[in-house]
Amino acid sequence: MLDIKRILDLTISMSSTEDVDIILERILDESMNISNCDAATLYIVKDNRLNFYITRNKTLGVSQGGKKEKLNLPPLDITKESVAGYVAITKKPLNISNVYEDDLGFSGPKKYDAITGYKTISMLVVPLIDRENNVIGVMQLLNAIDDKNNVIAFDKNLEDVIFALASESGILLSNRELYQNIKDLLDSFVEAMVKAIESRTPYNAYHTMNVAKLCGEFVDYLNNNGYEISNDDKDELVLAAMLHDIGKIITPLNVLNKATRFEGKLEIMKIRWNLIKSELNVLRLENKISKEEYDNEIEFLDKAIEFVIKLDSMGFVSEEDRVFIQTLFDKKYETSFGVLKIIEDDEKDDALIIKGTLTPIERLEIEKHVVYTSRILEGIKFGKKYSHVKFIAGSHHEYLNGTGYPNKLSDKDIPILVRIITICDIYDSLTSTDRPYKKPIPKPIACKILTEMVGEGKLDGVLVEKYKEFVLSEDQKN
Repeated sequence: MLDIKRILDLTISMSSTEDVDIILERILDESMNISNCDAATLYIVKDNRLNFYITRNKTLGVSQGGKKEKLNLPPLDITKESVAGYVAITKKPLNISNVYEDDLGFSGPKKYDAITGYKTISMLVVPLIDRENNVIGVMQLLNAIDDKNNVIAFDKNLEDVIFALASESGILLSNRELYQNIKDLLDSFVEAMVKAIESRTPYNAYHTMNVAKLCGEFVDYLNNNGYEISNDDKDELVLAAMLHDIGKIITPLNVLNKATRFEGKLEIMKIRWNLIKSELNVLRLENKISKEEYDNEIEFLDKAIEFVIKLDSMGFVSEEDRVFIQTLFDKKYETSFGVLKIIEDDEKDDALIIKGTLTPIERLEIEKHVVYTSRILEGIKFGKKYSHVKFIAGSHHEYLNGTGYPNKLSDKDIPILVRIITICDIYDSLTSTDRPYKKPIPKPIACKILTEMVGEGKLDGVLVEKYKEFVLSEDQKN
């Protein structure tokens, strides 16, 4: 029975529901309802063959495809031997009252009946055509039923309605293919950007992929433990994670890859120290200094050199060590090459680094990468689905207490997706095994550091506890 209201409701749902599989199932089910038929199949054209996409059969108790389990049936060749193939070739609907009596000689329905034991009699088969007049699928309805449960021919007056629904299906599938093409284009762009970063500094590419993976898996864990983060939000977060360090493509390499405090300077420093020792020896030989003075200077110099070499890769510099460093700044040697120092003025900032390998100026340069990230992403039109990617990617160093960068955002300005990427980014940075400037921190200690950052007001305490559970659950899987 033709129910106009149900058709209108279906049409409205097509514009409000983004899940194409759900809409296609409704179109097929509604077509069965309108025609009061027993079975139906929706085929999709792929690799120039008709692939089973959704199938329904009341008599056989079959309901497969779409959002349900995927169909594992062999595709049909697009030939005139099958009714669906014939319709795909001719691009015209076909209404057959009895396939065993028609004069077109279709063998497909008879083969199907022989395999399944089903008895196909009447058929209404219509093509799914896209905007460019290409057949992208076929809808096949089997065995219309009358009020007395007898198989009858499909009402010719319903052909236009069914064809209209099939056309809507074609448009939906066409739009989905277009959307997929756009998504593939975006994905390929992101991959190209990651490769560009990787070509400059390999460790950062692994970090990018790791953070994206952690974000996606952590969202799944949260959703399995009481949270409700949509698939769209998850997709947006993962894309933002893939792009969150894209600004590092602008960061100078001497800063980005600085593995030690005196990166690139230590060999020159050693040459200078040897010159100082040679000059001291000349002074001794010329009796300008005593042997005792010479021995004392060499002993001090050796101690200083040993300390500076150790300082180059030292993790944390204590207060006592910092006092000793200050004494080295004032140590000068008059030589034939001019005044030489153990630590020259252009090396002081490196020597004064308390933790890590970056000077304050270099750290500011690194921190600019989030600004560069935002600027780069500003020029990309992500569309409604990914409208928050730029904000998420550009805010992954913001803290709840307002001490983050670059915008000093506070608790109320930082949504859950940013909080998640921040935690994942910090965790991977701590545990990464391929950083040139530090050793990886064991997972338990990394989790402890996250907890300490909660205590400092920087991170979301509830999410950090969930993240620690997530990390533990992943370890148990492995």
